[in-house]
Amino acid sequence: MASAILTRHRLLATTDVDEARERVAGEFCPHVLTPTRRDATLDMLYNSVQFGGDLKLNYLRYGAEVRINPGTFDDFYLVQIPLAGAARVRVGDHVVASDTDHASVGSPSEPVDMVWSADCEQLLVYLRSDAVAALSPDGAEPVFQPMLYLQAPAVRSWLRMVRLAVDEADTGGNILGSQHTATHFARTLISGLLDAQASSAPDDADTPDRIAGSRAVRVALGLMADDAARPWRLQELAAAAGVSARSLQDAFRRELGVPPMQELRRIRLDRVRRELQAGTPSSTSVTDTAARWGLFHLGRFAQHYRSTYGELPSQTLAG
Repeated sequence: MASAILTRHRLLATTDVDEARERVAGEFCPHVLTPTRRDATLDMLYNSVQFGGDLKLNYLRYGAEVRINPGTFDDFYLVQIPLAGAARVRVGDHVVASDTDHASVGSPSEPVDMVWSADCEQLLVYLRSDAVAALSPDGAEPVFQPMLYLQAPAVRSWLRMVRLAVDEADTGGNILGSQHTATHFARTLISGLLDAQASSAPDDADTPDRIAGSRAVRVALGLMADDAARPWRLQELAAAAGVSARSLQDAFRRELGVPPMQELRRIRLDRVRRELQAGTPSSTSVTDTAARWGLFHLGRFAQHYRSTYGELPSQTLAG
């Protein structure tokens, strides 16, 4: 276990899942927080400090393995740097096996879904998207590489600045004492991340398996995402990807941690959830929506839905 940081800036310590979710949602965005084991007890600790108006440093642990599904961040970027433990973070079409050498980076437009190990403790760097766009070369919001190799030279330089900010926050240093200085330092950190991203491509990490991206997996994911309701068979997906069914199974398990058909179910559940969130009880049927996306066994569908999102489909529809 790592030592907690930002201890002068405690926001919450709790064992209650709902309280943890609501407090973190208030600082970041609405999300689903679900312990992966029913008998799990949280030991959540959350510290946070603002640098100017554009950047926040956060320390977060849950003390139990949890799944966190925020969807898209919309108006901020989030760099997640494990201090202990590990996380499997899906960012768009990529999955990052994040540990103390590999951070994950979520961009505003990319959907995020993640599982933190029970011993996972992270330093989270929150950056407002408009501040990042203002400092990017073309004035637009970049879509960052989803994995940041923390031993790359440019990234290590950026990390030193982050650690300086953490030390200042922990010791009550001068940076936080002046709004002007804090804002200037935050912009320096944002510029540093832009530079680190530009000079640290995934192959710098020499760990290609850290990011799911083999051609076979990408082809199969693309087919499932484009036509999720189709009754896909493993052999069809493998043939389209140009590999054997066994090879595709192995690639999915290695890169995404699940077999292809389980990933297809996740995609379908996500499509159902989007329709239920947009619908009303008077105009939308849970049964019809699930069937339209190829989920015909209603009992299993409801069970998988609840384990994924922490609520029943009918509760999502009711708002």
